[in-house]
Amino acid sequence: MPLVDCDGRKVGYEAGGPDDGSAPLLVLQPPGASGASIWRSIAAPLRDRFRTAAVNPSAYGETEPFAGRGPMTIRDEAAATAAVIRAELRNAAGERAHLVGHSYGGTIGLVLALEWPDLVDRMTLLEPAPYPLLREAGETVFADEIERRNEDFIATVRGGGLNHEAMESYLDYFNARPGYWRSLDRETRARMLALSERLAVGLEAVRRLEMSRANLAAVAVPVTVVRGGATDPLHARLSELVADAIPGASLIDLPGAGHMMTLTHGAEIAEILRISAGAAP
Repeated sequence: MPLVDCDGRKVGYEAGGPDDGSAPLLVLQPPGASGASIWRSIAAPLRDRFRTAAVNPSAYGETEPFAGRGPMTIRDEAAATAAVIRAELRNAAGERAHLVGHSYGGTIGLVLALEWPDLVDRMTLLEPAPYPLLREAGETVFADEIERRNEDFIATVRGGGLNHEAMESYLDYFNARPGYWRSLDRETRARMLALSERLAVGLEAVRRLEMSRANLAAVAVPVTVVRGGATDPLHARLSELVADAIPGASLIDLPGAGHMMTLTHGAEIAEILRISAGAAP
């Protein structure tokens, strides 16, 4: 796994595809409680035409935990991805990357596009999760719901010894399937439990995020927002808010997909990326 430096911190990612400068760069940012490996089935069929780089967020894979003076922010996550883009552009065609982000990863992508616009050529956002936009838009019921769920998760994990209950509630909700957690095999549950504290750190970073629809109006690259056709009302509305706020952004629905679409609709997402990146099927 390649490693790059970001302000003294090692950032790991999974790379594939041509490295001879002949293919455009596709950078993949995973959702919460996930690392770069979640993109493997999506990246594999794209590597005939793209250089791919799937980033591990803070404390996932070989990426070192954030150790700054204050708590980690989404900007810190975006800075790590920016370091990966700079490193991989040497192996790719063009001067900018097509940035793809799912949920938490989509939020990172939005911050990166605002902070380092020179690195981004276009974005595809799979139900991005800048939750503060809900309250700003007057969606108080949705805002209260997600804030309560995230705060409960953080409190449960920090309370000690209750990670199983926290992860069960979180995964059942985000997969829109009561009993989803219990359907997983023991090895998968153990792996997910090991991510509890890392997920709590990410949720705290989202909670501190300062982002408005006026901020998103400054995004100046083509953006496609992908919404699950079978997603929950909260993430359906949030996807709409993001698409409406970015000039010229398009909003498309992926039939049958819920919020965790990278787990269930990999082939369809790969095809969307081929089209949105300007490559023929």
